[in-house]
Amino acid sequence: MSALPQPWIAYKVLAAGAIHPDEGFRYAFRNGADFICVGMYDFQVVEDVNVALAALAETRERERRWIV
Repeated sequence: MSALPQPWIAYKVLAAGAIHPDEGFRYAFRNGADFICVGMYDFQVVEDVNVALAALAETRERERRWIV
């Protein structure tokens, strides 16, 4: 996957709620995902966006370059 020239969209990163967004988002971005597709209820949007932004800000080291 690290050699793909196309953007990589990770989905099911929270395993239907078994994994907390804090852990799942960071794992996805650190391991090569350029985007994540996450299902959530309306009351979860603000918190999940903030968690995703924090995960992106903390993702410094990854083998795959960002593709957007």
